[in-house]
Amino acid sequence: MFQFGGPNCKVCRLIRVYLLVAIPVLMMMWIRPDFHIPAGVDGRAVVGYAFGLGAVAMLMFKYYTDIYKKKK
Repeated sequence: MFQFGGPNCKVCRLIRVYLLVAIPVLMMMWIRPDFHIPAGVDGRAVVGYAFGLGAVAMLMFKYYTDIYKKKK
């Protein structure tokens, strides 16, 4: 039977991830910081590379915790 509040509650994890993403985005929209990107730097490329590196780091972490660590 599904029960809220357990250590592996899927709904609780989804809510936590949503809040970890949504709260900073809402704060940035509310504060409206004035970022000045140096001339000659493509901001879209920086954001794209950051997301790419984050995805690779997350994939490596999941491999380490789910596969590598369980083999030991």
